[in-house]
Amino acid sequence: MLKRKLSVISAALFCTACSVEIQTDDHDKQEPHDYPDQVETTAEKIFPVGLAASSPFIDEIDTQTDTSAASAQRPLGTVPHYIWATRRIARVLNGMTPLRDDFMVEAFYRRGHNANCFGPEIAYQGHVDATSSDMEDGTLPSGDVGIWLTSADNGQACSVAQTNSLLRGVQSQSRMALMTLASMVSTAIAEGESLPADEESLDLTVAMDNLGLSDINFTSAVISRADDAWVYSVEFAYQVDGHDYDIWLEMNHMPGSDISIYDGNLSYLVEGEVGVAGIEFQGGNCALDERSLAGSLSYSRDGSDIALQARTATLCGHDVSNAYNADGLVDVDNLYDSVSNPDGWSENFAIFGANFSQQTIEGEYTYVWQAGAHDSHSRIITVGLNDPDLANGEAHYGYGDTIDNTDGWIKGFICNWAGPNNDHTLQPYTQRQHIDYDESTGLYDGTAHRANIAYAPTNSCDYDGLASFVFDIDASGALGDIADESADLAYANDLWASSDTTLSVPEALQARGIDVPEIPFGWPADE
Repeated sequence: MLKRKLSVISAALFCTACSVEIQTDDHDKQEPHDYPDQVETTAEKIFPVGLAASSPFIDEIDTQTDTSAASAQRPLGTVPHYIWATRRIARVLNGMTPLRDDFMVEAFYRRGHNANCFGPEIAYQGHVDATSSDMEDGTLPSGDVGIWLTSADNGQACSVAQTNSLLRGVQSQSRMALMTLASMVSTAIAEGESLPADEESLDLTVAMDNLGLSDINFTSAVISRADDAWVYSVEFAYQVDGHDYDIWLEMNHMPGSDISIYDGNLSYLVEGEVGVAGIEFQGGNCALDERSLAGSLSYSRDGSDIALQARTATLCGHDVSNAYNADGLVDVDNLYDSVSNPDGWSENFAIFGANFSQQTIEGEYTYVWQAGAHDSHSRIITVGLNDPDLANGEAHYGYGDTIDNTDGWIKGFICNWAGPNNDHTLQPYTQRQHIDYDESTGLYDGTAHRANIAYAPTNSCDYDGLASFVFDIDASGALGDIADESADLAYANDLWASSDTTLSVPEALQARGIDVPEIPFGWPADE
């Protein structure tokens, strides 16, 4: 059994002046299909309403509720994924949708990935940085060359497609965790249970197990209250091929003076295994097939403004320790070492930071990730949206400090990450893509004349045309199939750089109006 219980987060971290009185008289105890307004208010006072982590660019068809929150830019009948997710969570919270109707355990195992335009494998011949003949020809591995094509296969601007692809994991994991925890409130009310008073708890293990979720056995489900903070804790076993894999969820929630003001932190830990279909957490650093996904979502809402910090990491083994820091965030300092820390995070640590308007989704979004615990730099994509309709914006991709010391800012670019004699010295560049929403296609346009993404995968980012270097510019899998793929042609980079060379890359980005979001608990550089 997982034993990853977190201490209740101190109210001093949140709203110390707030107190919530919960009415649990008999008239509040209704069946899920018959919720009066008072019960909805009761549930929403003690649970984060309007909370979800999502890409600002994903639309969803919303058949359950009206689409009044849809932007004028959205296709008819759709809403942003954020709105879609928060409505689905709210329907479970208020007893309108039984958890079994929306529960998908596979959501906890969904992971982010690269879009097909981002980091394709790139073949090369005669590499100019090679120091021996056996290094001259080869293939750059997937994921390392950044925004290589302007658009994904479906026509979506690559920066948008990559943001959507990276966030699919944390979107699904956090939504399903919030739905599961929200169902504890509706289940308690449906069972006629009084919600706990201060320093009390309510055990709902039997009631949750009686929901009848397929292949799921609840071993613990408790709501407790301490210092006006509400703590929701769930543990269940997911049976796959006769074996149990434990999933643990815990949320510490501090309500404010009304349902649109709150702070808190959600943590979850999911056991998986390489070689078992559907529950694999891939990566090449951990020598064990058993892996654990650790996640956290820290949140702060003040009216329509929401700030989020979501973290995910793959840890080596099961029954892991030290996965979370004192604030309940996945611990970025818990680095894997096969000898000294064998159950630390061994691959794929990611941090998603967002600060946006709950009403328009406009705001700042930054995603930082690092493939291995001992990589030299993190990779960062940051997006700025220019107007409330999300009609256009600008995205930048590059490299920053290691993820245990990142402040969210891109610090430069590395053109030869994994090629012969590679040099990870940061160049004063980023890959930049301007994006425009096209109402006729429902996609963001990021065509070549509005993008600065091209470079040669060399240490200098350029090729002078004086040697025998050829690389797969169009990512077709064949060398020399287009005129530009010729060793006789010079190839100068078209990366973005500030015209003011006195500015650092973060300063230059700020001068363009790009900001890294301020997030709960700050970036790891602040820890």
